[in-house]
Amino acid sequence: MAEEITISRQELYNLVWSKPVVQIAKDFGISDVAIAKICKKLNIPKPGLGYWAKKVNGKRTRTKALPLHNAGGLESYTIRKSVEPYFEPESEFIKKHREYETKAENKVIVKSTLRNSHPLVQASKAKLSNPNTDRYKRCYPGRGALNISVSKNSIHRALLIMDALIKALSKRGYETRITGEYDSVTVVSVDGEEFNFRIQESSKEIPANNLDDEDRLYSYGNMYDYIPTGKFTLQITNFYHGDKAVKDTKTKRLEEKLNSFILMLIKASEYEKNWRIERELERREDEARRMQEREIRNKREQEQQMVKELFDNAADWQKCVHVRDYIAAVQSHTLENSGEDMKSWIKWANQEVDKVESVLWNPNLSTLS
Repeated sequence: MAEEITISRQELYNLVWSKPVVQIAKDFGISDVAIAKICKKLNIPKPGLGYWAKKVNGKRTRTKALPLHNAGGLESYTIRKSVEPYFEPESEFIKKHREYETKAENKVIVKSTLRNSHPLVQASKAKLSNPNTDRYKRCYPGRGALNISVSKNSIHRALLIMDALIKALSKRGYETRITGEYDSVTVVSVDGEEFNFRIQESSKEIPANNLDDEDRLYSYGNMYDYIPTGKFTLQITNFYHGDKAVKDTKTKRLEEKLNSFILMLIKASEYEKNWRIERELERREDEARRMQEREIRNKREQEQQMVKELFDNAADWQKCVHVRDYIAAVQSHTLENSGEDMKSWIKWANQEVDKVESVLWNPNLSTLS
């Protein structure tokens, strides 16, 4: 089943600059590719790569203005809004990797000890030997360690999961590294696309017991304490389309979902590649359209210049006619025995008119080609 909804250019423009296209697509029950195509038809600019990441992190962003007119003439679009959720068909590339990740022999196994752990895990273990904690009781190891944000009691489990995951990624040809100038960022390269990921433990908020009435009134930030829940989330932190996290549930622990997370990374890499190809095609089409618009504008300006020259030349020619009449009138009123000065002046005047008219008889025709 589907229902139709008509949206104006201005309304869709407001939407695409208020939240990511993937969220808008879910609201309408269509794909984000379909939203992108509609924006293209309506000549609506969209946020560029990294816009929402900058927005989330409080960095400065630039909003592109909505063009006053749409070359295609459309000022609204009717979308067939699906009642059922939209599912994009999987590519053969993803089907192949899904089949690989579901085979029993490829299942990622989390060991019970950190013996022979990955060097990144060893470095992180050392960093977390005496960690600082934040208000949520989560440890933060600082630079040079994996992005693990868990309570002290959960450090060992988080390291075991990271060790199994990083080794499994490496086996598939996806190498993990640690970067970050100030905070620790864990990065994995999947088919040339880089993704940041982390393990984070959730905390439960409870009212603080050590506050008097005055503190409760003036210190909102200290009104609550936080208790670690032991529940983990493994998340891609720089990807904003579709599934990007797996977590502990009542029926299944995170350790059982590492193959699913690897498949998420692979799907994210495919999406980023396709997205980049589409953006490049859009860029080329936009450049071709801008070039066509420049050509049309230049031709219009040339025609306007030619019209101006036409009327200017006609005005100059009319002046030449009047000047020749004037010269003739001077000659008719000049006695035959007039001096050489007058004859010279008449000759000079005719020559000057000839010069002006020689330009008028050869107008610039190059802009007509």
